[in-house]
Amino acid sequence: MLCRAGRRELTHISIRGTLTTILAVGVFALLGASTLSAQEGTPQAHTVKRGDTLWDLARLYLGDSFLWPEIYRLNTDIIDDPHWIYPGEVLKLPSPGAAPTIAEGPPVKQAGEPVPPPPPITAPAPTAAPVPAATGSPVYEPPIGVLDGPTVFPKDRVAVARANRRATPKAPTPAVSLGTFLAAPFVDRKGGPRGAGSILDVVNLSVAAAGQDPKARAQLHDEVLIEPPAGSAAPEGERYVTYAMGPYVEDLGQIVIPTGIVQVTRAPRDREAATALVVRMFGEIRSDQRLMPYDSTTLQLVARPEPSSDSLVTQVKLVTPDAILPSIQGYLMVDVSTHDGVKLGDEFLLYEPRHKIDGSHGLSAPDIPIAHAQVVRVTAYGATLMITGQDQPKIEAGTLARRVATMP
Repeated sequence: MLCRAGRRELTHISIRGTLTTILAVGVFALLGASTLSAQEGTPQAHTVKRGDTLWDLARLYLGDSFLWPEIYRLNTDIIDDPHWIYPGEVLKLPSPGAAPTIAEGPPVKQAGEPVPPPPPITAPAPTAAPVPAATGSPVYEPPIGVLDGPTVFPKDRVAVARANRRATPKAPTPAVSLGTFLAAPFVDRKGGPRGAGSILDVVNLSVAAAGQDPKARAQLHDEVLIEPPAGSAAPEGERYVTYAMGPYVEDLGQIVIPTGIVQVTRAPRDREAATALVVRMFGEIRSDQRLMPYDSTTLQLVARPEPSSDSLVTQVKLVTPDAILPSIQGYLMVDVSTHDGVKLGDEFLLYEPRHKIDGSHGLSAPDIPIAHAQVVRVTAYGATLMITGQDQPKIEAGTLARRVATMP
């Protein structure tokens, strides 16, 4: 009985072991089948679509974006730069379970680095297709040793930026700058310009020492109350030149001295004066000064004076400002005008005329150049010259001036 019972127990154990073995084999078979089907479901190549990157393909097929060098390593014959892959390229994919390796980009040769010897040729290289002759501009090739590798910016954007890069032509420079023209004193009729406006008062009074001239003086950015020149509505933004009356010179005319520029900030209304802001100063601006229109026509004179051999000779009538020794950027008033064909930008030579040398048995001294000057203002009454170069100190009323270059 005991023996039979033992045999029965062994039989039960044997049956249990057999069932366990069968279950284990079934599980392994199922796992193997799923693994095999997963391996069979992994593609061996990928056709690049618009927007694809190696980073995204590695995440899709390898499960880790940082394994993108694996795909690059297999496709170095197609991919020149791992930053750029293009639609339509067919990329090989790593086999599942392959050991990852680190792909390296093509080496960049540094300046001065020796060139390694070429590897031995084991097979004849395929014959390259003939390159057609270039018919357009030559292709840029960087000098040896210059780093000119791939960029992280999109190639189409870089190409557009290079195509749009154009040399900007430099704007022509006027013959006489606007500031020089506006600040230069000039000759006008007796009494000054017709229809002039006036400064009525200074809104922001400057501090003045007791006992000085009680006339209000304006500083830069002060506000003034103005009456605009005749015929002007003084809209906001309009500019006027303030000026003072200089001396009256016989046989020449009234000297007008610009002192600054004001810009209207509040147009006149309801029988109230207009308000203007002092935006530039050439001299002292006072409440008893006058206004004239702002003239910017000098900006249109972009030509250069051409040498001239005409016989137009004049003489200096007045030197301003008063100075013992006038120098560069000083002003000279001469008695030639637009009626004599004088133009803004003409050039004059101040000189000492030829004269005999005492005790020289009839020899004469040649003309002696004193200074060069340019016309910076001209009216129907006279012209203003600004000294641009000086050889001798003697510049005074009566000095002769000859035109040596004229505007076309």
